[in-house]
Amino acid sequence: MKRLLPLLILAFATAAAAQSPSADWMTIRTPHFRVHYPRDYEAWAMRAATRLESIRDAVVREVGYAPPQEIDVIVTNPIAQANGSAWPLLDSPRMIFFTEPPGPDEQIGAYSHWSDLLAVHETAHLVHLLRPSRNPLQRISEKLLLPFAPIMLRAPRWTIEGYATVVEGRLTGAGRPSSTLRALILRRWAETGRFPSYEQLDSDQRFLGMSMAYLAGSAYLEWLEARGGPDSLRNLWARLTARHQRSFDEAFEGVFGDTPERMYGRFVAEVTEAAVTVGRAGLHEGELWQETTWSSGDPDVSPDGSHIAVVLRERDRPARLVVWPTGPATKEEEKLRKRIDRILERDPEDVRPVRTRPIPREPLHTFSPADGGDIAFPRWTRDGRSILFSHRQTDADGFLHHDLFVWTPGSGESPRVTRLADVTDADPLPDGGSAIAVRSRHGLTQLVRVDLRSGEVTALTEPTIDRVQSHPRVNPDGTHIVHVEHRNGRWAVIERDLATAASRTLYDASDASSPEWLSPDSIVATVSAGGFAELHRIARDGAAVPLTRTAGGAFDAAPSPDGRLFFMSLEPDGFVVRALPDTEPVASRSAFDRPLVPALPPPAASGVAFQAAAVAPPREYGLGSQEISTLFGRNFGADQNALEAGVRLGDLVGRLDTIAVASFGRRRGQDGFALASAWRGWPVEVSAHVYRAEEGDLERRGAELRVSRRWQRPLGSFGAEAGVLEGDPRSVGFAALSASRQLVRGGWRSQQQLDLAYDA
Repeated sequence: MKRLLPLLILAFATAAAAQSPSADWMTIRTPHFRVHYPRDYEAWAMRAATRLESIRDAVVREVGYAPPQEIDVIVTNPIAQANGSAWPLLDSPRMIFFTEPPGPDEQIGAYSHWSDLLAVHETAHLVHLLRPSRNPLQRISEKLLLPFAPIMLRAPRWTIEGYATVVEGRLTGAGRPSSTLRALILRRWAETGRFPSYEQLDSDQRFLGMSMAYLAGSAYLEWLEARGGPDSLRNLWARLTARHQRSFDEAFEGVFGDTPERMYGRFVAEVTEAAVTVGRAGLHEGELWQETTWSSGDPDVSPDGSHIAVVLRERDRPARLVVWPTGPATKEEEKLRKRIDRILERDPEDVRPVRTRPIPREPLHTFSPADGGDIAFPRWTRDGRSILFSHRQTDADGFLHHDLFVWTPGSGESPRVTRLADVTDADPLPDGGSAIAVRSRHGLTQLVRVDLRSGEVTALTEPTIDRVQSHPRVNPDGTHIVHVEHRNGRWAVIERDLATAASRTLYDASDASSPEWLSPDSIVATVSAGGFAELHRIARDGAAVPLTRTAGGAFDAAPSPDGRLFFMSLEPDGFVVRALPDTEPVASRSAFDRPLVPALPPPAASGVAFQAAAVAPPREYGLGSQEISTLFGRNFGADQNALEAGVRLGDLVGRLDTIAVASFGRRRGQDGFALASAWRGWPVEVSAHVYRAEEGDLERRGAELRVSRRWQRPLGSFGAEAGVLEGDPRSVGFAALSASRQLVRGGWRSQQQLDLAYDA
């Protein structure tokens, strides 16, 4: 048995993932921050770290409070999506930065630099929420019981997220407050009577409902500040943290003169009036071709124009890739007509229904990944037989990576092209054997060529954190591509010669997204400016003309060989498919004669120029910053009466965790202690556990040493463990294997589990 553990350690010691506790973590220290990151993320982490002090200074000036705590920052990318979070614990505040940059069509797609926007928003949370109470008893409670300050405990979610969003926009001169998408969403929801009520502002399960705390919350706070004066929000925070304890509503009314719900009603009325004013302009948005829901989209028309592929996304179902014919819905219309005729035959006094919406089309083919994950960017191959798409896959430690797959409709086959290659948004070349894609890895993006047979990835551009690449599209003869590139705070359309690698800017007058070739000499792209997102035809000489005037914006253009132009448009229940009959230009919108914020964006602001400061060289993370927390409890039962106390010691990334617990029994209650520790700094986890328990005349004691490893797979996981237990009444060695598999079909999820164990 003594040989068992060393052999299993060697057997389990596979390569560690780049973000697990066993990765090569490093730390950068500044006067107020400790930035922890895996070494592969050093370029992104270093850029963020050098600007954190300048960002903190600007946030402190804006919020009016300077927290004394040192803040830990974790740089990671666990789900291959742009995000971040802040944890306002008074004794150990921290922030988590996800390095994946947002694309141009995302709510957070308007930014000067992704790391700056993320750092400002999350730092604003901490500077805002760490302000302690001025009440002595509350301060004692914060110190000993619940380590949260009053604003965190009493303010509603819309205030917390909305204020960080206000600061985000004010300091960066970008972000959601000045974006076209915030104006478009709020305007569309208001003019259709679907604006969230005050009760829904915090939590609403409708489409984009949880985003309203950021979007509507920030707009409402700006509206309040315009009426209450430049210090009104600071006064609100001062009243919330005062020695005299108040509820949020009491603090609010003392600043703005009325309850937050009543003031919100006036705000919604003004937003609705502004939205209706904007919406009176004449529209040119084609026909509503198909109603879809939630964040459905990414349409692409087959090369012969006969079919369209669309990703359907719903709230409670996995994503589905469907293929519809682009012709009239003759079959569906006939079925509906016959059904209504039968109803009217049975009851001649009944009335034939009025129809204002398109009939739901039946897909010819449908595909859902077996693991239930998302599908993105479907693209027909040039022969029209298969569809290339992106789908995130897990590595051995459960972190997600972008990969490419190919689906042949009707066959059910969907072979995987790449493996943990971090490539997405691919467009096939005419040769049928390769595609141009975006690689997004460790916070850096670049354009790459992918061999669709072998999965080999070849770089076309150097990886960079200062220029974000998105949506490459190959021209008809395969000699050039167009794509959008984020640089200097704007998304520009770039044309690149694949043979010479020469590139030039086609369009950078406003933010652009999702370019598609209309002809060898022109493209169509969404141009976002002034609160409107419309399709524009952009010639190769840079001349741009609008093709749409929509209420819900025009995104994800999908040109058809028959001259039609399919695209997605935003409605309160989700994105829908619309179709223009042609690509004739339309007149531009006239300027409005008065400010209509937030139905339109506010005037552009310059923001703060964050200065990069020199930082000390990174050092090895080692055991990290060990944090101590205490545990207390009472155990009551028919035969139990014991006081329990413990202490936990651990680091931020989970490399070393230790917990000690003691039980003090009364009237034959349990006495004893347990000490457990786990080390995850190697590819395998090594844990040890010692204990002693005494209950009446019965006493047990023992010690355990265990080695374990779990590998995640897209459709399940596999685990192995082994160890020894020295105890009373006997000593044993043990080993175990476990495997699980899950499959997702529609709304059903099935899981199988297999466990094998051996004791010696």
